[in-house]
This record gives sequence, structure tokens and C-alpha cells, in this order.
Amino acid sequence: MKLPVRIILVLLCAAIIFALPFVISSPNMLNDIKLELMNDDEDEIDFGRILFSSAAAEDELEEETLVDGEFASHPEWALPLDFTPGQEPKADQYAENGYEDESIRVKMEHQEMDDGTKMHVAYVQIADPSQFRTGVANPEKLGSSRTSTVSALAKKYNAVIAINGDNYVDAPKKTTFEYRMTQKIRSKTNNLKDILIIDDQGDFHLFPRSKGVKEFPNELKKMNRKLVNAFTFGPALVIDGEVAELDDEYGYNPHGREPRTAIGQIGPLSYVFVIIEAKDRSGSSGFSHAKLAEFMKEIGCLQAFNLDGGNSAEMVFGEQVIKGMPGGDERSLSDIIYFASAEP
Repeated sequence: MKLPVRIILVLLCAAIIFALPFVISSPNMLNDIKLELMNDDEDEIDFGRILFSSAAAEDELEEETLVDGEFASHPEWALPLDFTPGQEPKADQYAENGYEDESIRVKMEHQEMDDGTKMHVAYVQIADPSQFRTGVANPEKLGSSRTSTVSALAKKYNAVIAINGDNYVDAPKKTTFEYRMTQKIRSKTNNLKDILIIDDQGDFHLFPRSKGVKEFPNELKKMNRKLVNAFTFGPALVIDGEVAELDDEYGYNPHGREPRTAIGQIGPLSYVFVIIEAKDRSGSSGFSHAKLAEFMKEIGCLQAFNLDGGNSAEMVFGEQVIKGMPGGDERSLSDIIYFASAEP
């Protein structure tokens, strides 16, 4: 071998030996890699890992990205399933048509028909099912006849957005199936009414004519779930993505054009609140049950349910109060359905 070549090889070996302390992060690293290769000789050798420290390798890893519309998981933020208020909304997070923090996203849309009917739709995405909540006027005595306005209840429970519930104190026969935040108010059924049950994963379950409701709590236990809220009003509007079969004789003026309130589930932890606003109660504006069902399907509901409407129809979003019947005072009711922030 010629002398210049020998000199070059000697210099190259010296350079490699000199560089080893800088490129190997630990004296035990080579032994660790040797053992790993012996235990898994079918894997491709990662020479980049041998030559560079683990800290440098971590810099090359891609950051985990969320699916569009989802939130980062914060299990420690989960709210208790009782009548504890949610975290107080941040006033500076409200916009005219939206609210967003690290646990909830609300987008408001407003439409108007030629006859003056207005559709107010709130699309809501939450991070945890505990953010889907109900509030009552008298949580110490659920069977009480005490009532309050939607605005007052929304403030009391720190609601980001709230709508009226089914006003269960206004059911004279008391034959309803009502739960609020896991607490039973009544467990009777009425085979003339539809029932909505919401479980602890935030999923909707609809029971036309109350069929199957009595057995359902046991079914939930088998699924390792529990009943959180239940409402007797209706009718069920959309079931499994299809317009429900509507009863011509169902209560609450099924064919009349009225102010309405409805709630729907679009997907996992994704929902809509809807208020249909009428100019008056003359029947010249507003929605029938059939029109409301079609509308709920059109906006993407997999499950949807009609709640107390008429003068009760109301949505509170920050400082905005949207009523199904504009003008006049707010009606005093027994309960609200609301979404809360879970961000501390």
C-alpha cells in the first residue's frame, strides 16, 4: 500500500475514534443495541440510532396530530355527574356566532324563510361527555314545582349555551320517565309519548311510545354504561339517520306551524340545539313536527328529539337570548339542557 493511502487511512481512523465520545450518548448504548439486535435479528438495523443520541432521534419524530374537529384528551377535566355547575365560560372567548376553548366549540347559524320563520342552530362539539348537562330550578328537591327562567338557570350552572328542557313540572298526570344528572325524578311511562335517554358517553337513545324504556337501564349496565338524563316529550324526529314515523295524533299540535325546540346528535360528542322562531302563534310561520324532522335530518342528525316549544322555546348563548316567540318576558320553567366548559 502506498504511503499517502496509509496516511489517509490512519487519519480517518483517528478522526472516527476522536468523534465517538460526541456521537454516542451513553457508554452502555452499544451494549443495549447489541442485545436488542441479538433478540430481534430479523429487524432492519437502524444505523441512525447507533450514531446519534436518543435526544437527537426524538427531534425527528412527527408530532401527533388530532383529527379535524376533535379535542385533546384531558380526563382530569371531566365534570361530576351531578348538579355542580360547569367551569365558568370565558367572556373573551365568545364571538357573535361562536365560542371556543380547549374543551368546547360552538358555532351558531341563523336562517330565515320567506314567511318569516327563523331557524337558529347551534352546532356543539365537546371534549368529554360530562359536558352535556342538565340543570333544574330546585336541585335539592327534584320533584318540586319550583321554576326559573332559562337565562337565570344558564347563569346559575355556568352554561356556555343552554336551551329549555321538557318542563317536567307541567305534566299534570306525572306519568313521565324523567332523570336529571343520574337522579330519578319519575320512572313511570306513558305509551302515548316518546322518550329520549342520554347515557354517560353522551349518546342518544330514542323510544317511540316509551316501548322498551323499562328494560333499558339493565341493557345499559350490560354495556358498562349508565343512564344520566331522560326526557318525556317528543316526538322522536330522527332515528338512526332517518326521519321517524310520526303519529298524526301526537300531542303538541303536530301539524300546526309553531315555535319549536329540538336537540340532536350528529356524531360522537357532536350535537345541535335548534330553536324555530315564529312571528306569532297565528300558524302563518313556524314548523310542524314533519317539517322539523326533515330539517333535523338535513342538518346531519343521526338522532333528534322534539322538546317543549311554543312560549317555552328558548336558547341562551352568552348575552344572547333567542326565543321561539319574540317579544315579551321569558317563561319560567323547571329545567334546562346545557353544555359546559371543562377547561379549568
